[in-house]
Amino acid sequence: MRRSILFLLLLYIGGNVDAQVLIDSVVAVVNTDAITRSELENEIRIAALVGKPTVERSKRAALETIINRKFVLQESERIGVVIAERDDRVTRKITEIRKRFASNTDFQNALQQHQLETEALRGWVYEQLIYDEYFRRKFFNAVSSAAVERFAKSYYDTNKAKFVVSPTVTFNSLLIVVPEDISETEKQDVVNRVQKLSTRLQQGETFETVREAYETQLSLAFEVLTIETDTPLGTLVTELKTPKRSQLLVVENGYRIVERIRVNPERQKEYTEVREEITERVRQTQAEKEFETWLNREKEEGTWHILDDELTQAWNGER
Repeated sequence: MRRSILFLLLLYIGGNVDAQVLIDSVVAVVNTDAITRSELENEIRIAALVGKPTVERSKRAALETIINRKFVLQESERIGVVIAERDDRVTRKITEIRKRFASNTDFQNALQQHQLETEALRGWVYEQLIYDEYFRRKFFNAVSSAAVERFAKSYYDTNKAKFVVSPTVTFNSLLIVVPEDISETEKQDVVNRVQKLSTRLQQGETFETVREAYETQLSLAFEVLTIETDTPLGTLVTELKTPKRSQLLVVENGYRIVERIRVNPERQKEYTEVREEITERVRQTQAEKEFETWLNREKEEGTWHILDDELTQAWNGER
């Protein structure tokens, strides 16, 4: 029978027992590893930071994630899984997370909002690296390449419709950006210049010639783009007569002028084009099945307990 057992981790200040300060409590144990309340709270906070709403939704889901990870980390330690260039790889992963935000200031504000210390995030990222490396080494790499190749070809033959490239249109695009922090007089001057630029294009001058003439007067960005024809811009460009240019299109930050180059019809991808994609998908699926079997066995044979009444009720209620 499970009992609610509160484990207190005490910080002794200056050796004075009267100055004991409660700093954490253990909410679960996996074999010899404790899961603290702060670890559980950080899991929920990090899930919100990196955008994993499934884990954020409930404490039980977060706790189950940590329990599963503990089993992986323990086995990883037993077989000697290590991460080469640990600090560099952790830093790169945190940089990837930071890119979700508009600026480093926004990222730091998000950390503060979620009450997260950078070191807690670094520790979580490192454990994820160990977890991923263990999965790759013990399950993903262990899947038979020959079996995957056979199944991949069969999968392609059965699901060819999934590997059809939608029709696209390729076109020239000239974006004219109108700065926001200028006066109304300056904005009108920009508009007049844009109108003259558009007229020259409509009269047959090339994008290159017009761009060279106005690149010191306007903020211009020229690109050759390819997009699907069923998008709003794709539909507009597709309907243009080659080599007719569009009129000025008003966009969020200024104007755009486009010129259709060609329409690329729908086509069926060959197996050689998608073989790697399919084999990776098949290998991943098979590895996940093997991993789940292994994890369930570890949880059946291992020793793990939830020591918090609220979490025990949540666990039993949501399962």
